[in-house]
Amino acid sequence: MSLISHNITKLNEIKEVLIRIPAGLFTKQKDILSGSTIGQHFRHIIEFYTCLEKGLETGIVSYDERERNVLLEKHTAYSVCIIDKIIHFLSWIKEDSALSLKGNYNDTSETPSTFQSSLLENWLMHWIIQSTIWQLLRLHYLRKKILLI
Repeated sequence: MSLISHNITKLNEIKEVLIRIPAGLFTKQKDILSGSTIGQHFRHIIEFYTCLEKGLETGIVSYDERERNVLLEKHTAYSVCIIDKIIHFLSWIKEDSALSLKGNYNDTSETPSTFQSSLLENWLMHWIIQSTIWQLLRLHYLRKKILLI
């Protein structure tokens, strides 16, 4: 299975979970999530992909400078729609691309650093899939802990 198809599979799994979450629960702050909401965790996952899409246009991926779309954490139907768009975007990727990663990784400076030579496949594997799996594991734990879905 290619990295792209693996990402698409995970996105479809996320859609299935989103469809089952009651609206009130999606936006309810939970102590077990350090006061955040389930919707915020899903927004985090989705924004990795939207950040990648923008990065492929510019050649620079900056999660720190992403557009934070609060609608993703408020409305499951909207999140599902954006995931469908991401799946469509991923299905059109035919080759690997060189990307630069931009972020503030220096405790003593406010100026972001740009690191070169991160390939699209590295971004899909190391950033997105690992973060997605981590978030899904946290939500699975939460589901077992309070039987939410």
